[in-house]
Amino acid sequence: MKSPLQLVLLLCVCSAASRVRVKDGVRSFPLEAVKQLKTLLDEAGPRAGTRAAPGVGPPVSAVCADPALPRVFYPVCRGQAPAGVFSRLVNVLMASDPCEVCANPSCFGCL
Repeated sequence: MKSPLQLVLLLCVCSAASRVRVKDGVRSFPLEAVKQLKTLLDEAGPRAGTRAAPGVGPPVSAVCADPALPRVFYPVCRGQAPAGVFSRLVNVLMASDPCEVCANPSCFGCL
């Protein structure tokens, strides 16, 4: 059985983790949504015979059409240069030590 102190600490950690955001220009996105975006990009992979955006991999239209794409990225898909935005967001997660993602200047909200 967990003590009340352990539960409070767990809630604080979960709450703090949900506030970490990754910034691209004037927009910011929850870190968890960026992780989901990276997973979608990794799963889609480059399609044979299609031209992929530099540094992104699969065609952006395939990722934007994926129903698993977090809703926070819908405006990016409808905007200009979504490939660039996705590339910059995913590059934040490409740090040599993923535990240090909050050391990246694009992230804010870390403890």
